[in-house]
Amino acid sequence: MTSTKTVAHFVPKALTPTAEQTAIQISPARVAIVEANAGAAKTTVLALRMAEAWTRGTRAEQIFALTYTDAACVALRGALKKIGVPAAVVQQMRIQTFEAFSTQVLAELEGGKVPVYTEAEQFSPLIWEAVQQVAEHPDARWRSELLMPTLGDHGMTDAFLQQGEILKGTLRDVLQRDEQAVSPDYADSIGTEYTQLKIYLAFERIRCANPEKPAFRGPQDATYDLARLLHGGESVLHTLSWPQAVKVLVVDEMHDMNQAMFTLLQALLASNRCFFCGVGDIDQVIHKATGADAQFMRSALEEHSTHTVQRYPLTHSFRFSPAVAKLAGAVARNKPYASLAPHATTVAVHSYTDNADCARQVVAAAQHWKAQPKGKMDAFAVLLRHPHQSVQIENALITAGIPYTTQGFDSYVQRPEVLLLRGLLAVATDDLASITGEQTRKNILRALVFFAESHIQVDGREHESQQDLLDDAVRTVAVAPTFLKSFFENQVLRNAPPSTRKRLQAAVDTIRSHTGAGLLAAVLAALHAPSLVRNVLTSTRRRVEAESNLAWLAQAAEGFASPARFFQHLNTTEQKQQASAKDKAASLLIASITSVKGLEFDAVLLPYLAQGEFPDPHGDADEELNTLYVGITRARRALTVYTQAERPGGFSGFCKPPAPLAG
Repeated sequence: MTSTKTVAHFVPKALTPTAEQTAIQISPARVAIVEANAGAAKTTVLALRMAEAWTRGTRAEQIFALTYTDAACVALRGALKKIGVPAAVVQQMRIQTFEAFSTQVLAELEGGKVPVYTEAEQFSPLIWEAVQQVAEHPDARWRSELLMPTLGDHGMTDAFLQQGEILKGTLRDVLQRDEQAVSPDYADSIGTEYTQLKIYLAFERIRCANPEKPAFRGPQDATYDLARLLHGGESVLHTLSWPQAVKVLVVDEMHDMNQAMFTLLQALLASNRCFFCGVGDIDQVIHKATGADAQFMRSALEEHSTHTVQRYPLTHSFRFSPAVAKLAGAVARNKPYASLAPHATTVAVHSYTDNADCARQVVAAAQHWKAQPKGKMDAFAVLLRHPHQSVQIENALITAGIPYTTQGFDSYVQRPEVLLLRGLLAVATDDLASITGEQTRKNILRALVFFAESHIQVDGREHESQQDLLDDAVRTVAVAPTFLKSFFENQVLRNAPPSTRKRLQAAVDTIRSHTGAGLLAAVLAALHAPSLVRNVLTSTRRRVEAESNLAWLAQAAEGFASPARFFQHLNTTEQKQQASAKDKAASLLIASITSVKGLEFDAVLLPYLAQGEFPDPHGDADEELNTLYVGITRARRALTVYTQAERPGGFSGFCKPPAPLAG
C-alpha cells in the first residue's frame, strides 16, 4: 500500500463504503489507529483495508491479521468474502488469534504441542498442590500474612485463575520483580494479595518445571509465555512460524489489548517493514481483569514507533438508530456518534421501587416481547452488572413460565453459598431426595463440608487423603440421600471448629422452628453469615459476591410461608432452569454485561441501575462507565433501562430517554 492516490482500487460488493470507511481503506499512513464506535462495522473496515492492499499488489500471504477471539477470526474471514475477496485469497491470508499465533511459534521452539487445559476440574488439583507447597514452605518472615484457602473452596479455582489472568496479561511480576523479595509489600505494589501471589508463583513452578517445555497451558498462557521470552531477550525470530515478510499487519478489537499482546505486536512491527492498522473502541475497555488497557490505543504506539501515528474516526453505527447513538455518545463522555442504521431503535427508561418490582417489570417486558409477531426470545437479553442481581429475575421468570438461560455466571441456585443454604434446608427438612440431580446433591454436600471448615474422618482410613475421603463420602450420600442426617451430624458437625458447629446447628434449629416472614434473615443471623464467608473465601471479590447473593436470596424468601416450601421452590427453579437451557431458541438470555461484549440483540434490558449496585461503588469509575456503554450499545431495536426511584445512582443523568424516543 505505497500509493498515495485517493481513489480506492478495491470496489466492494454488497455495500457502498462511507467517506470515513474509504479514508481508512486507502490511507497511506504507515501506522493507523481507527477509533470506532460500537456497531460501526469495525471488522468490515479492516476487511476493506486488507482487500485494498491485495488489489494493489500485496500478496495474500503477506497480509496478517491478529484478533482476540476465534469468533473474531471467523467474522473477519466472513467480512472479506462478503465484500468480494475470493475465498481462495482469504484462505491464503494469515488470520489468527494472538493465542493461536503464539502457540504456533512456541511449538517450533518446544518441539511439539503442549496440552491446553480449559476446565476448572483440570486446574483444581494442581492449584491445591500449589496451595500445599506454600503451606508447607512459607517464608518465615511473612508467615503470619498468609491466609490459606480451605480445601473444597468452590470459588478458589475461579478466583485463582482470574488473578493469574491479570498477572499474565499485564506482565506485572515479569516487568517489576527483578531481584525483589516476594513480600506482602511487593504483592501490594503489583495489585494482588500476598497469599494469591505466593500460590500463583508455586503454580507456575509446577506448570513450568521443565524450562524447555511446560507441562500444560491455560487458555491465554501461550501469549504470556511468548511475551515473557521476548521480554527476557530470548530470540524467537528464527523460528519457521515467525512472520518475516509481512507487508500489512492489522489488529481487530484493539481495545482488548494487554501488555502481553502489545509485547508481541512490538516484536512483529520491529521485525517486519509493514503497514499497521489497529481498530478498536476505547470506551469498551472492560477487561481490566485480563490486563486490557486503553493506553495501547491511546499513546503506546506513539511512544514506541518511529512513525507518525495517524488516527481515523469511525462514528456511524449500523446497529442502532440515532436514539441510542445519542445516548451512547453521552455515556462515552460526549463522543461524536452518528447512525446509519436502516431500522428504528426505541429507548425507554423506567423507575422501580424495590428489587422485586424491577424483576416484575422485566418479566412484563419479556411477556410483551414474546407476544410480538417477530419477537424471538433468543434475541431478548437481560444484561446485569452483578450475578446476584439475577436472583429476583430468575424467580419471577420461573413463576411466569418464561424459559431462560444464563451466560457469564451460573443460575443462582448453583452458587456455593446458596448450595450451603440448600444443604441446611435439606438437613432441617430431612429431604435431600427432593433434589433430583445427583451432581447437585454432590455439590451441596461439598458446600456443607467446605463452609463448615470440616473434614472427613473414617476409622482405618487415616492414611488416605482428605480429597479421596470426601469424594467417597459425597458419592455415597448422593446416591443414598437418607444418609444425609448421619453425614451432617457425624462428619460435618463433629469435625467442624466449635464456633462453626454452633452456628450450623443454630441455623438448622432456626429452620425447623421458624414461622412467618424473615426466614432467611433469621438463618443468616444464626450463621453469622458475613463472618462465615470471610473465614473460608480467600478472594475479596468472592466474599462480596457471596454476601450479596445471600442478601438478595433473603429478599426472595419473603414470599414463602414455610422453610419446606422455599426449599421446594429452589429445587423447582433448578429443574426448570436446566430444562430451559435445552431449548435456547425459546429462551431469553440473562447475562453479565462483560460476557456479551461483541454481541448484539434485538431487545436489551438493563435493570438495577441504583446506588450501590450499578455503578459499583467498589469498581473503577471509568470501567463502570465503559460497562454501561457496552450494555446500551448491544441493542438493535429496543433498549430499556431501569433506575431505582429513590436511589438512581450515578448514571441517572445519562439514562434519560433522548428525544425523540424512536430513531
